[in-house]
Amino acid sequence: MPREHSHSETRAPRADLDSTDQLEQHGEVIEPSESAAEVNNFRIFLMIWAAQLVARVGNGLTAFGLGVHVYQQTGLSTSVALVTVAAFLPGILLAPLGGVLADRFDRRLLMIFGDTASAVGLVALLGLFHTGTDNVALICVAVAFSSVFTSVMDPAYRATITDLLTPKQYARASGLVQLASASQYLISPAIAGILVASFGVQLVVLIDISTMAFTIVSMLLVWRAIPSRTPVAERGFWADLRFGFAYFVQNRGLLLLMLLITLITFCMGFLQTLLTPMLLDLSDEKILGAVRSLAAIGMVVASLHIGVFNMGTNHRAYLSLALAAAGVTVFLMGTTPEVPLIGVFAFLFFMTLPPLNTSVEVLVRASVPNEIQGRVWGLMGLVSQFGYVVAYGVSGPLADLVFNPLLVKGGALADTVGALIGTGESRGIGLMLMIVGVLLAVIALLLPLMKSVREMQATLIARSAQKRT
Repeated sequence: MPREHSHSETRAPRADLDSTDQLEQHGEVIEPSESAAEVNNFRIFLMIWAAQLVARVGNGLTAFGLGVHVYQQTGLSTSVALVTVAAFLPGILLAPLGGVLADRFDRRLLMIFGDTASAVGLVALLGLFHTGTDNVALICVAVAFSSVFTSVMDPAYRATITDLLTPKQYARASGLVQLASASQYLISPAIAGILVASFGVQLVVLIDISTMAFTIVSMLLVWRAIPSRTPVAERGFWADLRFGFAYFVQNRGLLLLMLLITLITFCMGFLQTLLTPMLLDLSDEKILGAVRSLAAIGMVVASLHIGVFNMGTNHRAYLSLALAAAGVTVFLMGTTPEVPLIGVFAFLFFMTLPPLNTSVEVLVRASVPNEIQGRVWGLMGLVSQFGYVVAYGVSGPLADLVFNPLLVKGGALADTVGALIGTGESRGIGLMLMIVGVLLAVIALLLPLMKSVREMQATLIARSAQKRT
């Protein structure tokens, strides 16, 4: 566990406001101008990030294209779900192992290896299309193989950011990373829709392979500029993995933040699953697509703002405020059957996600020793992403079997809750969203009272103040 810091340890010494030293004021740190080395390292990060942005767009092209392809091939939504799970689950389950590798080997090499091996799965996918053997089972095998190696690349990528940057640069970097993630939901579907309709799914897969090649070349170009590490393996591989789990369990602040991110992904999974039937009951496919695009724009706007203008250092307060705002917007989204208002609230909800994720990432980076960051990110990826898995599994049955029947005409809540939020086939989904919103708001109120989060905030301020020397 990171050692505790007393109030006197975390406060920077007094100095003139004209000094370039950092000052803590009301939980914030006034940052000096960046040194030449810091500026150069951020430029290197931007090169790596730009390559990852291109790769994310390519990933989104393939995800969209395969969904369309297997549905057209089989006519079954289950086929689409199987391909989605095959592309999603291996990377989650193996993330802790990838984290151990990121702490034991050269992270630069792991990033290149992960992209290269992942591309092999896509090449196999092209082979299936070329030979006409592209049944759902073989497609699942190919995308699962590709997904396995994202578990190697992602923890190494996140830990490399910590290798390169200083604590005051973490927030900007996190905002840009989230911008790259959002691009696959905003940019890729529109491009893939045109390409698949005009040229077929093979072209989007080929473009995805090309984006990975671009990422590999970019990493080779900045290879020497990235600080090299020579990790010392004091334990065996499995002992390292057990150490990572033990570190997580013993560090209450990390455990709390991990559970918070899991809750966020759970809410995201509910929205992803339930927004479609709720809006289709109120409108049509075109309106659904417009609302989803609007929501993704909200995430892009917030991510871009953080990436350009940065955030302060009082991330405990940012967490509470963003969580409260998320709760309010989800609650309001559930109260109305008016599609324009649902679109506005979806936009606002997605705007709260980048500051939430950024604050969590900054607190983790500042609180975890660099030599075990790979394991930490791997474990966070494993546990937090299960929020999606649980939401995907329970949201549909809860809506169809429990909540929607309560708010149809003659339902048990039609004359009470229905008088406030309306009745209809999917108004039960609205009630579910309201409950989720209340849950988020309650957690936002409790978060400032949690000692472990206050200690992580103090550690961040202490590390930022150390840059004076």
